This record gives sequence, structure tokens and C-alpha cells, in this order.
Amino acid sequence: MIFLDAPFIFAQSLFTLSFENDEAGKFPAGWSSRDEENRGRVYSVRAEDGHRFLHADAQRVSVPIGYEKTWDLKEFPLLRWRWRALVFPEGTDERKKSGNDNVLSVYVVFGGWPIPRSIKYTWSDTLPAGTILESPLSGRTKIIVVRSGRSMAGKWVAEERNVLTDYRSLFGEGEKNPSARGILLLTDSDDTMTRAAGDYDEIAVAAK
Repeated sequence: MIFLDAPFIFAQSLFTLSFENDEAGKFPAGWSSRDEENRGRVYSVRAEDGHRFLHADAQRVSVPIGYEKTWDLKEFPLLRWRWRALVFPEGTDERKKSGNDNVLSVYVVFGGWPIPRSIKYTWSDTLPAGTILESPLSGRTKIIVVRSGRSMAGKWVAEERNVLTDYRSLFGEGEKNPSARGILLLTDSDDTMTRAAGDYDEIAVAAK
């Protein structure tokens, strides 16, 4: 299996969400979804070359899954993860509700339920990396395009974001000591009515 940017060294990590202890073919432990009927159809643990990761395959559906965990962004501002894009949904444009599908997305959720704020880090098929926009579905979700296009499809890619810096840039300085409440993953294709598939692995929250 190919890993780009070299393996992360998780020094001073608060936690790392991996799938090594999960059963292949099953929905991962510790994760949840409001759509219990479809979550196992979209997300399942896979094994490859002795390593386990989370595979997502969404056909004309949108099923987010979440892992609840609270942490202090000042102390642990960094979010690191690996992902691999496999099948891109066709006809996407995240600026429009009708095209708001993604092969891979990692959200950090803030604030109280049921209407939290969130930052969506996404791999876009059409928008350039570095694009920042408001979700067409909710003004409380901001989208950052971390990676773009299909040139790296089929390869594992490592990412890192300073969530505290992103939060302050997107939502301002009103909350002096913001806390994150959890992580969401979403591979979806319901708006374009096509198919999206990709993999996630080793999602870590760490100090600088």
C-alpha cells in the first residue's frame, strides 16, 4: 500500500482514530449515525496488506457518521488524517445544493447540539484546493477544499490542518477558548445521484 508524505509521528497526540482493532467487513466500533439502516452499507472496515482502514461506498445516498469526543482546541489544535479517493461522484459543484457531493470529507464539529457549527475539510473534484465557502445547506458549516482533482486518485494522501486557526478565520474571535465536540466523516452522492467511494484512516488530534 502506498503512503504519501511519509507516516505521521503522533507525538503529543490526544487521540488517534484507527481501525486496526475493528473486524473487517463490519461497521467500526465507537462511530454512530442517525441512519442505522444504511450506515453499514456505506461504511465498513477493510483489510489490505495487513492494515485495516475504513472504506466508504455511497450510491445515491448521504450517510454521515460521527465520533463524539470533546477537546480543547488551544491545547490540541492540529488535525491529521489519511485518505484515498477511489470513485468521484459525477457533476459535483459544492457551491450549489444540487452538486454538493464529495468523494471524501472530514468534519470537525463545535458547539452544542442539535445545531452545531462545523468545518468541513473536503477533497473536491472540481473546486481548486484552498477554496473556502459556506455550505449551501447550512450557514453554520464552512467548507475548506483541502485537495482537488483526480491526479492522486487511488493513492493514500496525508493531510494536516490547524483547526484553531481555521476556526478563528471562519467564525471570528467571539469564542476565546473554543472546544471541538467530535468528528464526522461523509462520502456522499445523493445530490448528483451518482456514486462516490474512498477510504479513511488514522484520524488524529494533536498538539503543535
